[in-house]
Amino acid sequence: MSGETSAAQKTTQHEAKTDGIDLMQGESVLENRRPGWSLWWKQITAAVVFLLGGLAGDAAAGGLLIGGGTFAYVVISRMQSRYVVTDERVKAKVGILNKVSREYRINDVQSLTEGQSIFERILGHGSITFRTASNDEITWHGVPEHKDVAKTVRRMQRQYE
Repeated sequence: MSGETSAAQKTTQHEAKTDGIDLMQGESVLENRRPGWSLWWKQITAAVVFLLGGLAGDAAAGGLLIGGGTFAYVVISRMQSRYVVTDERVKAKVGILNKVSREYRINDVQSLTEGQSIFERILGHGSITFRTASNDEITWHGVPEHKDVAKTVRRMQRQYE
């Protein structure tokens, strides 16, 4: 890394735990986000349909059990998921049953693409895709304040130039 890193950049800006994302010695967390609820919109919709179907039909207990179980899965999955930017890398860990963890060193990120679906725009979320020189990519969906996260990555990339 060229240039000196200021003390302000080395301090952790986010107090939330990184939930299973181990930091390397001397690494500082700059952005620490949970994916927004929009990442699980299909599961949330299914839970609502089961809950309403259970209330409207004869199988109230079944609808409440399936709908409540589905919503509990979403809550726990969101609690276990993280998007983290440190002064050295970007990393994502999403899910509980189908757990995916992926990271890139900041200096390996060749391009950064931001986007928003209409639904994400309404919720104030966005998506960020990081691509490496080998055309490998990772997309963070449902990122709250995604523009701030992208700015942080760009700022850190400039220090590696």
